[in-house]
Amino acid sequence: MRHSRTARLLAAGAACLALGLTATAAHASPAGTPLVGDPTALVNPWIGTGSGGATVGDVNTFPGAAAPFGMLTWSPDTTSRPTGGGYSYADSAITGLSLTHLSGVGCPVEDDVPILPTVGAIGANPAAAQQPFSHTGEEAKPGSYSVTLGDRSGSSRGVRRAEPDRSQAQPIHLDVAATTRTGIGRITFPASTQSNVLFKVSQSKNQAAAASVDIVGDDEVTGSVSTGHFCATRQQPVPVYFAAQFNRPFAATGTWTGSTVTAGATSASGTNSGAWVSFDTTADDTVLMKVAVSYVSTAGALANLRAENRGWSVPDVARATSRAWRDLLSEIQIGGGTHDEQVQFYTALYHALLTPTVFSDADGQYPGFDGKTHTTARGTAHYTSFSGWDIYRSEIPLLAMLAPEQTSQMAQSLLDDARQGGWLPKWPVGNAYTGMMNGDAADPIIAEAYAFGARDFDARDALSAMVKGATAVPSADQLGQGWYEERPGLADYLRLGYVPNDSTGSGSAVDNGASETLEYATADFAISQLASQLHDTSVAQTFRQRSQNWTRLYNTGSGYLQPRDRDGRFPASNPLTAGVSDFGQSGFQEGNAAQYVFAVPQNLAGVISAIGGDAATVSRLDTFFTQLNAGPNPPYYWAGNETDLLAPWVYDYAGAPYRTQDIVHKLLSTVYANSPGGEPGNDDLGAMSSWYVWSAVGLYPVTPGSTALALSSPLFPRVRLNLPHHTVDIDTPDVSGTTYYVQSMTVDGRPANRTWLDAGTLTGHSGATTRLHYMVGDRPNRHWASSPAAAPPSYPAGPLAFPPGLTPVDLASSPSTVTAIAGQQVTATVSLTVGAGSAAADPVVPRTVHWAATPPAGLTVTPDQGTVTVSAGTATVSAGTATVSAGTATVSAGTAADSAGTATVPLTVTAAPDAPQGFSAIALSLTSTPATNLPTVSLPVTIIGPGDTATVGTVLGATNTDYGLIQNEEGGDGATTPVTVGGQSARQTVQLVANDLNMYFRIDPRIAHDQTTSTTFTVEYYDQGTNGWSLQYDAGTGSAAYTTAVHVTNTGTDTWKTATVTVANSEFANRENGASDFRIASGSPVIIHSVRLDVSGPAVLPVDLWPL
Repeated sequence: MRHSRTARLLAAGAACLALGLTATAAHASPAGTPLVGDPTALVNPWIGTGSGGATVGDVNTFPGAAAPFGMLTWSPDTTSRPTGGGYSYADSAITGLSLTHLSGVGCPVEDDVPILPTVGAIGANPAAAQQPFSHTGEEAKPGSYSVTLGDRSGSSRGVRRAEPDRSQAQPIHLDVAATTRTGIGRITFPASTQSNVLFKVSQSKNQAAAASVDIVGDDEVTGSVSTGHFCATRQQPVPVYFAAQFNRPFAATGTWTGSTVTAGATSASGTNSGAWVSFDTTADDTVLMKVAVSYVSTAGALANLRAENRGWSVPDVARATSRAWRDLLSEIQIGGGTHDEQVQFYTALYHALLTPTVFSDADGQYPGFDGKTHTTARGTAHYTSFSGWDIYRSEIPLLAMLAPEQTSQMAQSLLDDARQGGWLPKWPVGNAYTGMMNGDAADPIIAEAYAFGARDFDARDALSAMVKGATAVPSADQLGQGWYEERPGLADYLRLGYVPNDSTGSGSAVDNGASETLEYATADFAISQLASQLHDTSVAQTFRQRSQNWTRLYNTGSGYLQPRDRDGRFPASNPLTAGVSDFGQSGFQEGNAAQYVFAVPQNLAGVISAIGGDAATVSRLDTFFTQLNAGPNPPYYWAGNETDLLAPWVYDYAGAPYRTQDIVHKLLSTVYANSPGGEPGNDDLGAMSSWYVWSAVGLYPVTPGSTALALSSPLFPRVRLNLPHHTVDIDTPDVSGTTYYVQSMTVDGRPANRTWLDAGTLTGHSGATTRLHYMVGDRPNRHWASSPAAAPPSYPAGPLAFPPGLTPVDLASSPSTVTAIAGQQVTATVSLTVGAGSAAADPVVPRTVHWAATPPAGLTVTPDQGTVTVSAGTATVSAGTATVSAGTATVSAGTAADSAGTATVPLTVTAAPDAPQGFSAIALSLTSTPATNLPTVSLPVTIIGPGDTATVGTVLGATNTDYGLIQNEEGGDGATTPVTVGGQSARQTVQLVANDLNMYFRIDPRIAHDQTTSTTFTVEYYDQGTNGWSLQYDAGTGSAAYTTAVHVTNTGTDTWKTATVTVANSEFANRENGASDFRIASGSPVIIHSVRLDVSGPAVLPVDLWPL
């Protein structure tokens, strides 16, 4: 098998350097608008290193040295150390230059082995050392990075300044460059008898599970660090090994472990360990170092150095890697546009080509998902870091088109992972499953790679692995690495055609049954497409049919795709507000019903038909795009997340391509910018950048596994695709910031009147040139490509069939919860809104609604039914009398219609003295004339006791029993496991992070939240061993979120004991990990049976929920 294109490019660049040759641009520009000759000069690695504001947050890219798809990424980490990239443009101090990074990721990962030059005495805490810097002393280019450390000159307004380092009088200058697996650095120190290089081996972004370092002889440092639990998942730790060599001998060495700093030592290990080497730079101020990483061994890292970095020239390595970048970036040449647009384009393309990353050593060895060492075929590499849910939509088609050899190896890597671990991975980190994000992203990744020309992998075996993951429900002993399930909820999906919305998973902040279902349907379509390409008709037909499972979620009564419960019920209330949380809406991972309604790329024509046709869809889209980056909760477009990436192109399917052109160009010019915060959200390993690249070219791969490309119009007057087997020239001579509406188009001189192209037009093997020519104007041409025949293809599998629709009904009361003190009365007002938030295509508008009440045990409603007259879509309750009793509770009601057609209904609730305290609801079932399916709605009722004290608790075990208090499972430092000991169920803390075991708890915020209270904690624990544990609570001021209330030392009696402590200043404000309120913390495992709280204060809801 041939060497990968990146490897050949790097080798060719090195050969040019060795022979003194000068590389030329990929193409000489023809007459007219010149094409960019050297795109590396237009890459701005600072884009994405800042924050874009409250909705965007940190974009999380990194500015340091990296080769295309590089294993080693030598880049600075700053003091705030943002997730993933590790660098914030607003910071003013660097804590080290780490050897691994992932660009734009949304969870802590990598940033392994920070290396920091310093001058002078080491100090008592070298792990905390940092160096000030300014942007005036920095330079970043593809393949290289330089910085002046100790520079306090300042940079730009708004930068966070570091505390000055008085020990260092003069700055240090550092230049680094990278190859695929290695780096080389030149450190220019001031004159000093002690110029140091610190190796902070345990200071990875995720806390190290293990770390070690060895100083070998007088010019070499080796070591390793293991980290895991990406995004607080159960991901096993992955070790990374490094080796550093210097061009001159050390003058001194030392190590540290925790607070123990030992001069002269040559080895250290532990989760807070590191080492330093020192040089005398009074006569020679320059120190050269080379470094390599390996996921196999330190010997592998040393072998990578020998294979890729034999010399000692930083400029030579920088030029070779820059040339590799230049050749790869030049596969798309642009001409015209503004300077900022050109910079944004090539920076986006650069970011898209950073990942997935090489995982195998230069000799092909890598650790597999089975824990064994494997070897790739000669001349190929194994890849990891597939941010699957993010990159399958637009990044993989881009990579397959530009770099088919590497993308073929990426697909083969996923297949090899499945062979070793049993299942295709989603979001693999190293050789470990993470299970992050819903869906089954490996399926569309593999199908898209094949569709867009990356076919040098075992496609038939890949199809078998895809089918296995989509059909085989694993038993406990078949789970990947002991826990991973490729498709959570698969048994339900196979039985019901959807995943019930009754559990969270895949890192979702909410129950995610609807988005899980939609992603599975998309993955099923990808399987059908690959099977069709491989002429497996049976599999193709089966999964084409399964790809229509999106219809199981379409609620014809609301006009939205919505989650369903295990009994098939849709949510009762407004589809745009039901179940909205702090981050997304129940049913939808990182989004909401408005954003997911178009998440059916395989059959957008079906969605448009369900909505009510082209006009209704265009109207809904127009409303949707009134906000362009709304975030996860508002029902508008969210440019900063992948769910919505295809939405601007839906207009192409609905007969309004001019609106696609308008929205795409607005997005390119407003939510992207040539600035540190210049992206709409996390770049997600190039996903958002790949959207920019496609959109700027005027094309988009809407349907995973399909070769169809939807059309907009290009951002640049000239675009040339210099693809491996084909050249495509795209000419739009009149395009500008206001002139982008397509008037007509030709393909190779022939008129084209449709809004899509087949990817074969771009990736053909003819060696000829395909020419696209756009005529554009400053006003929309509403007729061009507007007919149904002009729309991109959709892929149905028979007539559309939806479940019975449910018209949403909102119930509102004032107060929002009817709260009755046992033995007393309370009044409330209730109203109903029928059709709340509905966008149904053919709504049935009820004239009357009949309701019937079903109260909880101990309460009665008199009368138990009534009549509702509907006006203007709002329910008006007619006169009547309701009686609710818990022994003796009476509710009277009357009519008070308002101008909106609603009725206010005064209710008087009397609770009996012995009414059970807690949260419940009175259910109201609804029927209508004319008939339409209406939900059962609920009137919340809370029965409370006298005084100001609440009693809550939880009993722990395989399934916890919660009484207003939950135990909050928190992955890395808050993992527990069920146990039975001493005749009682319990949970025991699990050591996933060394010396940091916690059990987290959160009180129901309806009971007590963010107010000072007095709390008595009662903990029943198993007295085993002699270890100690502490109860740490939030004392509510400043950094007091982990205040110790009591420390308990076990005495080894092997019996159950109770510990009780009272504090007067507790606050329950969700300030501990995972939005928890307090924790039980220890250095060794602790076993807990139950926790009870008695909470008192004027703002406490006085309910006694503890039955024991």
